[in-house]
Amino acid sequence: MTHAIIIPLFNKAAYITQTLNSLIRQSKLPDELVIVDDLSTDDSLSIVNDYLRNHILAFGNCRIQVIELTENKGPGNARNIGFAATNCELVSFLDADDEYHPRLLEVAAHAFEVHQLDFMVLNIAFMPGNNIYPDLEPLKKYLQPLDVDLFLIKDPLMAVSAPHFIMGVGSNVITRSKWIAANRYEAEVQLNEGIDFWYRVLKSILNEVPGKIALQTGAYLYVNEVSGSLSRKKYSHFKQIELPPIISRYINSKDKHDRLLMGMIGERWYKHALQNLSSNSQKIKFLWHYRSYLTKYIGYLLIKR
Repeated sequence: MTHAIIIPLFNKAAYITQTLNSLIRQSKLPDELVIVDDLSTDDSLSIVNDYLRNHILAFGNCRIQVIELTENKGPGNARNIGFAATNCELVSFLDADDEYHPRLLEVAAHAFEVHQLDFMVLNIAFMPGNNIYPDLEPLKKYLQPLDVDLFLIKDPLMAVSAPHFIMGVGSNVITRSKWIAANRYEAEVQLNEGIDFWYRVLKSILNEVPGKIALQTGAYLYVNEVSGSLSRKKYSHFKQIELPPIISRYINSKDKHDRLLMGMIGERWYKHALQNLSSNSQKIKFLWHYRSYLTKYIGYLLIKR
């Protein structure tokens, strides 16, 4: 199966060479590579251009595009633009500071062909430390073995809202391109925008067909825990913390799965805010400002699974 990879690039000069190295090491090379530079202010773009000039033969017949944006609108917008430039059966987004295992594209193509998958979530090895997520034990009721390190996800909308599940972190999804056509990332949003996007894609699949949704374990995606990343960012004022799109989208939804996901994301969001706000006064202001959301998400956490 043909496979397109989209890399949103913004100020990742220290990592992008490793990311591209992981692609030319693939046992099955990508068919398309689209790199979308979101107006980087470091040497990221020049590093990419130099790398491609020096390693072009290593990419074989892969069609490569580098798109240079003239306005910075965030990774979601860059991913949307990159996807619009692709024409493959499978698509995945690779963050510019992460890496693929050398056999990932081969393993994914085999799984999609043999098991007729629609959507694959990858487990993650966080680097450094090689901590593997998710822990399969709390999720075993949702998992049915299909192949080595490959599980069919039963009741996927329930599974993805489970606290131990990880979807949309580190762009850890591969899907058939046709399922993305009606969905786009929220532009200029950077907090849980991946979870929001992939949940909508997943729902669109399940609304149209029964869909075969799988979890590929085996740690084929390496995610670097970068100093200064959004998850580690410190805030001096509570209004600097974005409202995740999932919360604003589903706060009043009547759908059980939407409410479960909103509850799980709401809990993470509140914990993120309280851990990263720099003063107790700002924490109190945050809680007061979002008090109506607090009661909602607690209520959603109590919904019986």
